Amino acid sequence: MESMDPKVEQQVWQRVRGQAGPAPEREDLRALIRSAREAAAVYRYLMGSLTGRAGDQARLLWQTQQQTVACLKGIYRLSGGAGRKEKGVSAPREPAQRLLERAYFRAKKTVTEYAARELDPQFGVVFRQLARQEESQCAVIAGALGELG
Repeated sequence: MESMDPKVEQQVWQRVRGQAGPAPEREDLRALIRSAREAAAVYRYLMGSLTGRAGDQARLLWQTQQQTVACLKGIYRLSGGAGRKEKGVSAPREPAQRLLERAYFRAKKTVTEYAARELDPQFGVVFRQLARQEESQCAVIAGALGELG
């Protein structure tokens, strides 16, 4: 069984017990933004390397991930973080199947991370939407893997 990050586990238990946790910390938000940007870089790479329906699905994944990055940056600013220049992120050069497999498990983990923040009094509604989007991403990734044959 996969071990869960202790902080995420605590947030999940708070959610289960119906206790609202503190507003998301800026460092946690920066980590979520970094992870979302890395996923977007993978999807952008896949857009260029896949053709047909799988390529279309990679484009959809990239577009949705760009929206996720923008939402997370918005939460960061609303929570008092300042906008800053970010370094470019590049995708690892691996076979498409391997990248999609990793993307699936990353998205699945991200669903849990976003869901753990759904009770946040300020941004819970946004995290709830992001969790649902990430669930949909899992289905799109599975479809893209199926298209590869």
